[in-house]
Amino acid sequence: MAEPENLVVPIFKVHSKIDKTATAKEGRPIYTDLEIVEIKLAANKQTTGVFPAHAVWKWVDQPNGMREPVTYAMRFNEQYKRFKANSSQSQTGTPVEELPFLTQGKRLELKALNIHTAETLASLDGQPLKNLGMGGRELKNMAQAYLDNAAASADTTRLASENEKLRQLVEEMKQDAKNASQAKDKKADERAASPFDDMEKDDIKNWIEEATGERPRGNPNKDTLVGMADEINAKLAKKPDEAA
Repeated sequence: MAEPENLVVPIFKVHSKIDKTATAKEGRPIYTDLEIVEIKLAANKQTTGVFPAHAVWKWVDQPNGMREPVTYAMRFNEQYKRFKANSSQSQTGTPVEELPFLTQGKRLELKALNIHTAETLASLDGQPLKNLGMGGRELKNMAQAYLDNAAASADTTRLASENEKLRQLVEEMKQDAKNASQAKDKKADERAASPFDDMEKDDIKNWIEEATGERPRGNPNKDTLVGMADEINAKLAKKPDEAA
């Protein structure tokens, strides 16, 4: 039965192997470097597999009917990328250093068993869990509770952030509506001060024709006519000042 991924601990290394053919030809030791991966299981000191990093781990059937290989480097891509970058190949997850219920001694014990994260500790079951000895089940449960609480806290933080964004959006919409209402009221006040508001549409058209020599075309509404008349009236009022 395949082990859960959280229990698998891969470590990539470079293994130097003597090249017998090249050594015999050159008359001196010639080595070739081979990238390998050591695969250990959490809480299991005995089981260790060593494979070439680019050996095929399994074949995957594709929708087009073809089969494509998945290498160990592809399977553990994050660890392999860290290895190539000369970075620590620690497992993905919450390091055991972050678990407040562990003593420093217990953290070292867990690491000796290839248990480096809270996720791995929470995933232990069966014989690997028994290998932790007395109190192992309690540690597993505490790790799971820690992860559950962290997930709940993350959900709460996310919801609070979303609610704050929604509140800001509502406030912006209220402010936009208020600004639009104020602009409308201002426009209405300006219209109310027009001397043409009490005139009929035809009378306004006649006035515009007399003032400009041209009658408004089409059938504009009264607000449009009032606006046209106000603009013309303002221009006429400026002319005496310009002449002076």
